[in-house]
Amino acid sequence: MTQMNRDFDDLRLDTPEGLDEFVRRSDEMLNRLSGVQYELGAIMGEGEAADGMARAVVDSTGRLERVTLDPRIARLDTATIAEAVTEAVRAAQDDARRRSEELISEATGGEPITLDMAAARRQLEEIGEDLARTLRDLSSGF
Repeated sequence: MTQMNRDFDDLRLDTPEGLDEFVRRSDEMLNRLSGVQYELGAIMGEGEAADGMARAVVDSTGRLERVTLDPRIARLDTATIAEAVTEAVRAAQDDARRRSEELISEATGGEPITLDMAAARRQLEEIGEDLARTLRDLSSGF
């Protein structure tokens, strides 16, 4: 059971007060989820290799944003430079993945959603859509 499910376990939806509380908690959860989606998109991962001579930055999806090479790296052979750049990019991707996982874990109360960040974003969107649909259904009944 996820944290999100536990947020509603104690509610009684057969009373006006229970429905009001459901709507209040749903609004809070939607706000929390929209904040998480924004934060996930803003994550940047950083990595370095060759004693910091090769640095890389990736976005939340692992897409390479920037590679920076210290001029001292020119003293190395091309194969070593290529290895250093590859290592820096992989370290940046690992950093972005770790940051995304931490953010999702905080939002779900530690319950794992998935290690696939694209799937995690889709799940968060589906949860938000389900909550919005439930709120619309409940409000149309009054």
